[in-house]
Amino acid sequence: MDKNKIEEFEYKEPTKGNKFVFKLVDIDRLVVSSHQRKPSEYHIKHIISSIERIGFITPLIVVESKDKYTILDGQHRFLAAKKIGIKNLPVIVVPEKLAKFMMNLNIEKELNIREKSFVAINIYKEYYSSSPEIKENDPLIVDSIEHAHYVTLGFAYEKMEKFSGSSIESLIKKCDYFLDEKLKEAIKKREDRSEKVIEAFTLIKSISQKIKDLGAWHPFIYQQITSFANPYKRKRASLEFDEVFSKFIENLKKAEKNPKIILKEKVESFE
Repeated sequence: MDKNKIEEFEYKEPTKGNKFVFKLVDIDRLVVSSHQRKPSEYHIKHIISSIERIGFITPLIVVESKDKYTILDGQHRFLAAKKIGIKNLPVIVVPEKLAKFMMNLNIEKELNIREKSFVAINIYKEYYSSSPEIKENDPLIVDSIEHAHYVTLGFAYEKMEKFSGSSIESLIKKCDYFLDEKLKEAIKKREDRSEKVIEAFTLIKSISQKIKDLGAWHPFIYQQITSFANPYKRKRASLEFDEVFSKFIENLKKAEKNPKIILKEKVESFE
């Protein structure tokens, strides 16, 4: 038997029956997905310590493309292995059709809202480039992106360096849904929505500063401002983005002129 030959084993995933391949691959053929967040040096050091004690146990999840393997899950394990000089790594190769569905999966650490938005906007743009005629609410896209509002927030993060999506997520997630329009048209609406989101956030920042000048600032002030300006606090029915944010911005402008009115209102919830 050729000792240099790397064996591989094909098997069916037990719930959906997709064909996966387990194999060892040269570490130089592995690349990190562009959707991955910035790696944590602390986490890499922790994994190096684990590998040195018990070995490299968990395979990477990858997709094969043009003689390379793009890592969908396992960036930190890959970087740790690279640092200590491991030449071949165990991987599970998944079908390319599943790759986009797995972009939101990350078993090492829960993504924050900025990271989720970054992943969503990149997946969205990939679909837009390859399939502009597909509708935004097509199941293929809906299954690939966790929530539609992450796309809008993704555009906002791209345009404004110090944007904070968490300050308005409680509101936007209730009114920003996948559109029944082709991507080539829907993307313009996403851009327009992101402009409204940025306008709202800019007002929230301004109001926060004025409250700080009054000596009444606290760590949850952004959430309190959003709660105050929310035009539909308890309404459970489906809401329209344009209507909600137009009234939201209108309320924020009133609060910017008189920030004391926010301090007088009892806030029931920051959710």
